[in-house]
Amino acid sequence: LELKNFLAYREPVVVQFEGLQLACLTGPNGAGKSSLLDGITWALWVEARSGVRVDELIHHGQEEMQAQLDFTHEGKLYRVLRKRSRKGRASSSLDFYAQSGDNGWNSMAEPTIGATQRKIDDLLRLNFKTFTHSAFLQQGKADSFTNLGPAERKNSLAEMLGVERFKAYETAAKDHAQTIQRELDAL
Repeated sequence: LELKNFLAYREPVVVQFEGLQLACLTGPNGAGKSSLLDGITWALWVEARSGVRVDELIHHGQEEMQAQLDFTHEGKLYRVLRKRSRKGRASSSLDFYAQSGDNGWNSMAEPTIGATQRKIDDLLRLNFKTFTHSAFLQQGKADSFTNLGPAERKNSLAEMLGVERFKAYETAAKDHAQTIQRELDAL
């Protein structure tokens, strides 16, 4: 994770997570623990702690910020680079890369930020809401999943478990079985 002008981090800061299975962030109030977690979620989903507008994430007195997150998924290395500038007409950008065989980076970005965001969500099979209900317990919101209504909990679990994927497999299997049955009937 690399942050620049992001909340508490004005100068570029790089945090290496390589080799960690479990991490515990400790320190006094205002040290930047939550800023690191916000950096991860902002890079991936342009979301941070609730109630904070995106321009409030820019370090005081600065005009732009960026967060870069490198992560592995299914054995492949990816990079998300998100930037925000409030100069003139405020602007944002989102770049998405996959590491190539020669240790370079191939762009996976789509023509729009929204399309690139969908590509990231599809790759991770996870969105911010599902992430905060399953893997990341936000400060003061550890009970967010249990406070959901029954239908919302069911939908959230189905999304986490990828139930839609299995419904597609079921449909394909049924179609294949029907094709085989028609062939048997013809014989």
